[in-house]
Amino acid sequence: MKLVEAILEIGREVAREEANDAVEGKLDAEEVVKIRLDTADFYLEQAKVTMDHSHTLASEMLFRAVVEGIKALGDYFRIERELRELPTYLSDILGDWVENAWEIGKRLHYDGYIFEFMQKDDVLSYMKVVEDFLKNCRLAVL
Repeated sequence: MKLVEAILEIGREVAREEANDAVEGKLDAEEVVKIRLDTADFYLEQAKVTMDHSHTLASEMLFRAVVEGIKALGDYFRIERELRELPTYLSDILGDWVENAWEIGKRLHYDGYIFEFMQKDDVLSYMKVVEDFLKNCRLAVL
């Protein structure tokens, strides 16, 4: 079975990010980083598609893109911490842009998705920040 087929098989039963977590430790770390960044790009694209009919759901997709980007950086630098601790360690290595993206991601998750406080324009402005964050993630690891 090829890697893509294995991921699709796993992915039928679980969410995409859970499938990524499932292959961690079973694949080369570089491959896991690439998969996580591809998943982050997937969530970013889903946010763009979703924005027209639900900026609330788009904000959650952007949050998931940030989470996958942070996990990719953590995998690359082999930092084994809980997600909530990871941005602090990564910011010590890479700079404040990681922790800033994490704070925006949490804002998107809580204010945008859970409490639905954000307006469409707010989510659109954060989308650019998430795009830049993912570009920086790729530059840092590839």
